[in-house]
Amino acid sequence: MRENQMHRGKSAAWLAEYRAGRQFEREFGSRAEQRDARQQAEREGRYVEPRSWMARAGDEVAAWFGVHDALKRRQWDAAVGDHTGEGPQEQVTPDEAIRAVIRNRLTQEPRLYASAVTVAVNAGVVELTGEVRVNADRGLAEEIATAAPGVVRVVNQLVVA
Repeated sequence: MRENQMHRGKSAAWLAEYRAGRQFEREFGSRAEQRDARQQAEREGRYVEPRSWMARAGDEVAAWFGVHDALKRRQWDAAVGDHTGEGPQEQVTPDEAIRAVIRNRLTQEPRLYASAVTVAVNAGVVELTGEVRVNADRGLAEEIATAAPGVVRVVNQLVVA
């Protein structure tokens, strides 16, 4: 059944409002779905959108007096919002980054068996120690280490076993 036949006799304003409501529901879901999502979020301990300034200020004052629910809502407020770019706070030194790159490249090289190779970096100077199977692997490991960004010099102490 077409929409015009279904709503015959209704005013143009009513029909425009009906269409706008249907469009809103298609884009954002029905009001019941929105209410259910908001209630589910509150049960899980998070809000879908930030609360008003007045509600947050009231909870701030109530928290001073030890109101447990106010403390919980303040924690929920802190969790609301876009946290893009807020990752773990780890400091990686340049030497650690160089070591990670070299270890990754040694591991990814299909021609090199590098399970007995140890990589140490100090002020950009890379020291390779351990054992390799053939002399060609010794040179390949040194080439890989030299090609890593930030390397000043490579000290190759690999032995052929």
